[in-house]
Amino acid sequence: MENLIYISLFSNILMIGVSLITHFVTYPSFEFIPSKTFAGFHSAYSKKMLFLVGPIMLLEFLCTSILTVVSFNLESFIPFLTVVLIWLTTFFLIVPLHNKLGLTYNYKLNKKLIKYNGYRTLLWVFKFLFIASII
Repeated sequence: MENLIYISLFSNILMIGVSLITHFVTYPSFEFIPSKTFAGFHSAYSKKMLFLVGPIMLLEFLCTSILTVVSFNLESFIPFLTVVLIWLTTFFLIVPLHNKLGLTYNYKLNKKLIKYNGYRTLLWVFKFLFIASII
């Protein structure tokens, strides 16, 4: 059981790092990609990021879910709820924005993407701090 906590924590730390780099480097750089090459760049970027973050997010979700099922209490439910909010933010806010941006770059959509990623990053940081405070 302790291993699951550390795997969840490790995957959480990885996602904080990826999310911070994405937030402060990658997404702001989108506006500097020439519009005629943006769609191709965005498609390649999205596929690579899915390959990188998909398994980490899935691992984090599975570990957090198992911990919640095995010992359901506030200390396990809060991280689980946080992961659920991260997934909802990802699939209902961020992915649709990526789909629209994949067609053509739009400054306002990119700013929304940065904002929503900021919320998601804060959720990962909160989850990390919460788990670190109880172990």
